[in-house]
Amino acid sequence: MSSFPMRLIRIALALCLMASASAWSQTYVNLSITSAPPPLPVYVQPPIPDNGYIWQPGYWAYEDGDYYWVPGTWVLPPSVGLFWTPGYWSWRNGLYVFYPGYWGPQVGFYGGINYGYGYTGSGYHGGYWRHNVFYYNRSINNFGNRRITHVYNKTVINKVTVNRISYNGGRGGIARRPSERERNYARQKHVAPTQAQLQHAREAYGNHEQRASFNRGKPPIAATDRPGQLRGNGAVSSRDAGRQDRSRDEMRSNDGRRPESRASDSHRLSSTGSQTGFARDNTQRQIDRTQQQQREQLQRQQREQQWQQQQQRDQQVRSAQQRQGQEQRERQMRQNQQLQHQREQNVQRERQQEQMRRSQQQVQQREQQQVRQMQQQRMEQSRQQGQHRGQQGGGRDDRRRE
Repeated sequence: MSSFPMRLIRIALALCLMASASAWSQTYVNLSITSAPPPLPVYVQPPIPDNGYIWQPGYWAYEDGDYYWVPGTWVLPPSVGLFWTPGYWSWRNGLYVFYPGYWGPQVGFYGGINYGYGYTGSGYHGGYWRHNVFYYNRSINNFGNRRITHVYNKTVINKVTVNRISYNGGRGGIARRPSERERNYARQKHVAPTQAQLQHAREAYGNHEQRASFNRGKPPIAATDRPGQLRGNGAVSSRDAGRQDRSRDEMRSNDGRRPESRASDSHRLSSTGSQTGFARDNTQRQIDRTQQQQREQLQRQQREQQWQQQQQRDQQVRSAQQRQGQEQRERQMRQNQQLQHQREQNVQRERQQEQMRRSQQQVQQREQQQVRQMQQQRMEQSRQQGQHRGQQGGGRDDRRRE
């Protein structure tokens, strides 16, 4: 069997297997059939532009049959409390597959790639969130002349071999698998890259000097101080592409064939005409479909984020309404209490007034009774005096008759 049909079979099998990636992986967006990504370039981290920025390491992206370097840069997270998990390349089912980066409450698996500046292959050691404020590790980050308010100093001991390998698995790749904790992180909800990050990648794609075929693994712009600013004093060039031997990875696929074999394959492919066009169109359709899936996923994530933000706003409105209702009920309760207290005071005053009226009536009755008694006494005295005078008058008459 000729090598061309075998390659078509390998491509078809690989495209079919891509849909059933392992459970811990994220969604792939790009693939390279015949070559591994170049080594990671060596560069100096530019100074942080201001408080609140988090470092996004540079990475090799793939488009139009060539790798291109997306410079590392300082980015603002989409919300407080989120960390950036870098994207990475991995050898899967005969293809190099790219798993994009994302924002999340923890740093997930990124292939064990040592991107540097806090990303040593596992987790992030450049800072942490505390009370909605990001604290920066002075031993990791470049502050330049900026005044960074929340800092600490912790030396990071690198427990992995320092190299510039840029992919996981396959021949010469990083031999690391995700831990159970990282698997759990991968199943959580993630936040898509920000528009500034996407624009930053588009700017890198539009600069042909960033392509590996042009710069041979030493991109002229390795890092920037802000996303999308690939010119000016904030742009940093690479110093060294590392000691990783890329010639074999570029010139040889993982089936072990030499460059001469690939050259003959290329000659045979060019001679087949329509068959070559069919394979190329099929691969391009798969790439377009993959990119469409990525765009749809980003749109879903954006819609979900908008929905969550709307839910938060609705919850804030409901909370405000509940607080207003509670305050209104408390005011009404205080008013009712005041009214009740006032009514009690009125009742008490009325009782006191009634008691005073009764007391006055009793006094008046006693006074009237005393007056009546005095009148009766005077009348009795007058009667007695009249009787006494009558008796005296009768005695005188008797003496006269005698």
